[in-house]
Amino acid sequence: MRIEAGTDVGLVRKINEDSYDVYECGDYAYAVVADGMGGHLAGEVASAMAVEKIREYIIKNMTPELDRFQAKEVLRSAFRYANSEIFEFSKSSESVMGMGTTTTLVMLRGGWLIYAHVGDSRAYTVGKDIKQITRDHSYVQELVKLGMITPEEARVHPNRNQITRAMGVEPVVRVDSGLQRYTGRLVLICSDGLFGELEDREIKDIVTDQEPADAVRELIELAKERGGRDNITAVIIDGRVNAKEKKDAKRKGSKGDNE
Repeated sequence: MRIEAGTDVGLVRKINEDSYDVYECGDYAYAVVADGMGGHLAGEVASAMAVEKIREYIIKNMTPELDRFQAKEVLRSAFRYANSEIFEFSKSSESVMGMGTTTTLVMLRGGWLIYAHVGDSRAYTVGKDIKQITRDHSYVQELVKLGMITPEEARVHPNRNQITRAMGVEPVVRVDSGLQRYTGRLVLICSDGLFGELEDREIKDIVTDQEPADAVRELIELAKERGGRDNITAVIIDGRVNAKEKKDAKRKGSKGDNE
């Protein structure tokens, strides 16, 4: 398992309000990206709290005996816990009042990809094609869903940065979650500072043509070349070696049974 990550303030913003975290242990690995919002340093505080509190909850509650559905519920509960902590902290000072953050997490555990998501940061799986596995909680996504604009029009819509759901802005948050068999595809998690500047096909080509560390660097640099109008964060999870080892072990086990 390899996880490579990078973040950059971009060329316009003065503060990097993005945060990310990666965690690996014998039973699972995950990566999470959070894109903060709020005045002054509030967005930076919100995103940092999100990844910190989620890690705290997962480490305490993600035990080996849980099945995949229970593991998914742990992620949902971790997001709800982090949301509550951010919301309560936002009431402590005017400087952080109203702060919030997007948060997107992908975990690989026991042959399954499990995700949880709030906001408009994204998670993709990448192989011969690129597939977005999260749905943006944004104004333009709702317009696309209603058939009022096309995905292409959404990319340049003046309200494309207006999100409809975020962590920390209300006492309770609705968390999207899901799971699918992990088949060895690369996983990319990123903030809108990346996909807002690059097309999906460009992201796919970079992620598949290079080693993960090089791909992360090129994605960030290309987003900056295109304008770097927002903070830029990218995390790539490469579980292909792990998936191949499991497949080989299963094949050897079957051969041994036949013998």
